[in-house]
Amino acid sequence: MKFKKLALPFTISVVFALSACGSTDNNSDSGLGPIMKTALCAAGGFAGAYIGKELADKYFEKTNTSYTGQEREILTKGFQVGLFLTFCGVANYAGETIYKKLSEDGLAKRKEQVLQAAVTSESTTYFDPQNPDYRGSVDIIDRYTENDGNRYCVVAKDTLSIDQTSESILVTQCRNLPNGEFEVVAV
Repeated sequence: MKFKKLALPFTISVVFALSACGSTDNNSDSGLGPIMKTALCAAGGFAGAYIGKELADKYFEKTNTSYTGQEREILTKGFQVGLFLTFCGVANYAGETIYKKLSEDGLAKRKEQVLQAAVTSESTTYFDPQNPDYRGSVDIIDRYTENDGNRYCVVAKDTLSIDQTSESILVTQCRNLPNGEFEVVAV
């Protein structure tokens, strides 16, 4: 019976931990030093530990199973460790994105072309003027209206390629109709 009570929460904790292990690319050459990577991991990790405690508390409130104090402590720590590792991995991954390799001019070109794609609703390309091998493409993948037709949004897939590596992110830009300017609302 004890195993049955612990199976679901334990499985959730293991899934969180495994997702953290798979969320970073150790072969990436981001230029981030060990101090910055540690800081990113710690910040993400502590946020994950806090959310893990809150999640465990919510789980205990919603379940009809009674747990001893020791079981609650073990399961709470499982949630915390799993989410600590997950958020550490996510924060570290965010710090290692290849978009951070673009020069200031390259970032300006990228921003200009992502906006251009939204305005024209057409695909476009860009490159880093200081590093011409850093090439990007912006492809429109969705258009929609929201707020009772008063806001127009465009979702673009922004792909940057450097050498043999490429990475894509989705950028959603919206503007208020009829004459609002596009603003990034989600990346």
